[in-house]
Amino acid sequence: MGDNRIEKNLNEGVAKCQYAIIILSKDTMQSVCAMEEISMLEEKYYKNNVTLFPVLYELSPQNIPGTIHWIKNLIYKEVSYSSGTLEICNHVACKITSDILEKYHYKTISEFLYSNSMLLPIIIEKLLKSYQAIDCENLNSRVTLLYAAYLNIICSKTIRSDSTIRMISKTFQRLFSETRLNLVIDYRELWLLENCICILLNYYTESKI
Repeated sequence: MGDNRIEKNLNEGVAKCQYAIIILSKDTMQSVCAMEEISMLEEKYYKNNVTLFPVLYELSPQNIPGTIHWIKNLIYKEVSYSSGTLEICNHVACKITSDILEKYHYKTISEFLYSNSMLLPIIIEKLLKSYQAIDCENLNSRVTLLYAAYLNIICSKTIRSDSTIRMISKTFQRLFSETRLNLVIDYRELWLLENCICILLNYYTESKI
């Protein structure tokens, strides 16, 4: 908001973004600013220039106003005051990391182990093979092995640090903290960590070629 709202929110925010979270509540329609931003995002969406993540905050899909009824055609998440936003964060992060992986040839851990393992340190190769050998239901152990692989890659100091690497580091630090505290981990979070490891592996192997 403020005196520079058009420049910050619209020109720098909405106009330049590749991903956007739209939070809808019973009060959204009363906000001229919010509706203006949603209108701009709708235009970008139909031009395939943005990925949208609608969030319905204590709002039933049936109560989405007619002027923004198009949002019901998207994949949306419903949250309440008590449910929290962790699932939404994981959903967004999975999409972003999957998009990043699309520009690389190797997109899965199996592909790396089959085709590119000679470029990996033996400890990372062993950790990833152990990861694949563990029962799929043993989520906490699998997360821990991916975290160990992450630490080995990061501590090798062979990959450059940029916004993607910083995002991956924050993702691993958060999810490992949850595992250490014995919190519930789901398959989406494991998918997210696999994406992050594959991105790191692509960074690492590119530095070795």
